[in-house]
Amino acid sequence: MIVLDERLAAVAQIVRPGSRIADVGTDHGYLITRLLMDGKAVFGYACDIHPKPLEKAAGTLKRYGQQERSALLLGDGLQGLLAEQVDDIIIAGMGGDMILHILDEAGWRDPAQRFVLQPMTKIHELRTGLYQRGYEILQERAALAKGFAYTVMQVCWCGKRRDIADLFAWVGLLPQTRSKEALVYLKKQAQTARNIAEGLGKSNTNRNEIDKYYKLANKIQKICSDWEEKR
Repeated sequence: MIVLDERLAAVAQIVRPGSRIADVGTDHGYLITRLLMDGKAVFGYACDIHPKPLEKAAGTLKRYGQQERSALLLGDGLQGLLAEQVDDIIIAGMGGDMILHILDEAGWRDPAQRFVLQPMTKIHELRTGLYQRGYEILQERAALAKGFAYTVMQVCWCGKRRDIADLFAWVGLLPQTRSKEALVYLKKQAQTARNIAEGLGKSNTNRNEIDKYYKLANKIQKICSDWEEKR
């Protein structure tokens, strides 16, 4: 049995049962194979821009008897795949800017589809970019794996383009979850914002920009403090 770490397990939990899935940047194919084995996915497309990961994914799918319920696609992002072929699209383990690039290149606009996103970097930029492009975050959860805190989002196209507040860009829907994993994630976000403010303070940056990050750090820390007092 394939055992997923907490990060990929959180991704798997958000995938809708009975979905046809695409796993972009499939790597060894562990996630797509596990989803097929569990019956959560009825068919899966393992997508990667490099041949080597696809070869490894092919081996994993064959080893666990899932090659007949899957297909391998070599290409950038969702190239070679039609929107009507999939229900849930997983894009995990990439930077927020790369995720936005993949969404832009695909240009899929079906509100019934779900994008399951697990960004590694530029997460506040991803949230901002999603809403500016007409997407909406439906749910979000945090996960802890190997000492790092991650967030996983379920996103859909709604067609309403809008700007979001800085605080939401940094914390998303995680304050609603009240999980211990989200608390760790939010504390790290508060520290990151504070580190940015301190770094800007050592340069000739405008004071308003420095204060913005200090205020952001304080707002996130207050969410954490209020949360802990009510536990």
